Amino acid sequence: MNKDLQIAKKTVQTEIQALKKLSSSFNHSSQFSKAVNLVSKIKGKCLVVGVGKSYLVGLKVAATLSSLGTASVAFSASDLQHGGLGAIQKNYDILLVFSVSGESAELNSILRYANRYNISVIGVSCKSSSMLLRYSTIKILLPKVVEAGHSLAPTSSSLNFLSWGDSLAIACMKRKKWTNKKFVTTHPSGTLATALIQVKNIMAKGKEIPLISSNKNMRAAITEMSKKKLGIVCVKEKNGKINLITDGDVRRYSNNLYKKKILDICNKKPAWIFDTDSALSALGKMNNMRITSLLVAKKQNANAKIKKLIGVIHLHHCLRWGIK
Repeated sequence: MNKDLQIAKKTVQTEIQALKKLSSSFNHSSQFSKAVNLVSKIKGKCLVVGVGKSYLVGLKVAATLSSLGTASVAFSASDLQHGGLGAIQKNYDILLVFSVSGESAELNSILRYANRYNISVIGVSCKSSSMLLRYSTIKILLPKVVEAGHSLAPTSSSLNFLSWGDSLAIACMKRKKWTNKKFVTTHPSGTLATALIQVKNIMAKGKEIPLISSNKNMRAAITEMSKKKLGIVCVKEKNGKINLITDGDVRRYSNNLYKKKILDICNKKPAWIFDTDSALSALGKMNNMRITSLLVAKKQNANAKIKKLIGVIHLHHCLRWGIK
């Protein structure tokens, strides 16, 4: 292993040790639950504040909190000092402040302002006697850790701040019963949202479904398949059972096709999926089975011997929504 790889491996090992220390610190701290109580009940926003690298961590923590149901915004302590304090809504907002030393000069006026107007402060620091923790309503003391490469630049400590912030966001999410469905409403674009879209939201339904009775002939089946443009036609028997003819079946039985009985060509065991399944899982099932469409039934109909057809999801429905 060359020297660069050795350094990379040592860096990761150092940061893993830091995370282990952080994990152990939760065993003997009641402050984390106090922070969760405060953040999950705020009427306004959680203002995440930091200096330098801690501010950059704060940007990510604020974004995660907002994604999971807690309105949040990040501020550089420097900006907050120069007019930004006006963004704080007294009696509504709280401050979440990250600082390894807790002694950054930029924090002084901010903390005094918060104390003057009874604004709650969650201080997160690695120094128990720091100015930050002295002025904080809830004092979060994180373990001192070795920075990667024994450098002065925050590495392991920044990672611990980030992980602690994620822990807070997830705990608040659980407290608020924030669901993936709600997550989608705040993420209308991007792969995270599209991956959580349910089959029922994008499937063909009602008159869009290519469907004919089993007593029809093959000419009618081809006409319906061509009209609905999904490359399939569903064939319904008298007892309600649904069979399937695909464009591939049509090609395989093309010799004297119109003389054949429709039930002789049908696939008697078509593939199904349920309406509340994710579109991503539907795409995965189609890829695994090497097919381009699935019949859709209601979830509560899962164990029924004869399933009621409520929709059809096609590969192109998924691709149209950017689900890949």
